Amino acid sequence: MTVTIIYSVLIMSLQIQFVKCMLCVILYIAVCFFLLKIKQGTYLTQYPVSLFLVKYNQTKKECSVVSQSVNKIKNLNQVIKPINLEMELLEHDEMKGELINLQECAIILQQISNVCMKYNLKTPLIKRHFLYNAEHKSMYCWIRKVASTSFTKLFADMKNRPPTRSYYKDVDILSPRTLKELQLLSNDTKIFKLLVVRDPFQRLVSSYRDRIADNSKHTAQAWIYTEKIFRFTRPQLFHSNTTTGNFQEKVFTSDKRLKIVPTFKEFLEWLLQTSEKDDVHWTQYYSHCAVCDVRYNYVLKLDNYTYGQINYVFSKFGLDKNKAYFPMLGETQGGHTNFDITCKYFANLTQDIVLKLYEKYKIDFEMYNYNINRYINCAKKRFVEKKP
Repeated sequence: MTVTIIYSVLIMSLQIQFVKCMLCVILYIAVCFFLLKIKQGTYLTQYPVSLFLVKYNQTKKECSVVSQSVNKIKNLNQVIKPINLEMELLEHDEMKGELINLQECAIILQQISNVCMKYNLKTPLIKRHFLYNAEHKSMYCWIRKVASTSFTKLFADMKNRPPTRSYYKDVDILSPRTLKELQLLSNDTKIFKLLVVRDPFQRLVSSYRDRIADNSKHTAQAWIYTEKIFRFTRPQLFHSNTTTGNFQEKVFTSDKRLKIVPTFKEFLEWLLQTSEKDDVHWTQYYSHCAVCDVRYNYVLKLDNYTYGQINYVFSKFGLDKNKAYFPMLGETQGGHTNFDITCKYFANLTQDIVLKLYEKYKIDFEMYNYNINRYINCAKKRFVEKKP
């Protein structure tokens, strides 16, 4: 009888201990789940005020982030998509002493994420548009007329390969081996993924000047697109006779250089009505680089970069900044295409054309916070000056 009582008490004690143990486990899981939810919350909108105060060194033009609120990011769009991982990596680099403007990085990365969600964008990955170096754990999407030749040479140097005379042959050599590999790399947190952009309209004018208007050389774009442009803007050029010859004889020299150059306005009139796939020299950034499908770690804007930003990119590429090839925009005949040059080209356009052109490149303008208003003002000047 005594043994039975002792056994019953022992069983009850074990049951109580088991219940206590289970309660502890449940409580532990609940706490873990709660902490995980906090960590996965809307990261940027919950940063403490002490995170983002920018201390700017005027003499060296380098930024080091100490603290400042990023509450203004809330107003970029109604939809906020967290970019926790990218920001954690940038914070880690900043804490190591890397000279980066963390606030600016946060705004651009968040804006890209918001625009992708706003327009529900999804674009296919194209292997040939990316350069990859496994040893340096680096990937870059090239965009023509945005220092792409310089960065391609940089990746060739990283692979100890002398660049060939063909840009696209270099691209094929330096790109990921397969589309499957690119798909894996696009979300690999161990790979530093760089996107380089510039003002979309300045790039467009640069492309026109270099690939269409510069008739001191033969270019594939002038040879391919001039006929298409003139079929839309100057159909009379296709009326052949024994005196003037056929279209090719009227427009091109014997070595395939232009004798008659389409104006910038003619180029745009054709560009805005054609249903053809855009040439890589004037395609949109977001589609060419699959911006909504690749988790880029850093966006470099070539319009106003600092040496600190370039040094940061070199550091992430694992390069010695004193030995690496410095990326820069290539010279176009007549000088580098900046805002002043672009404004002169836009002075011959109507506001209607400028607004239609903006619609074509609106997503790129929104993603990288470029301003359309100053180009509308460029178009206005022409009409103000011509008033009697």
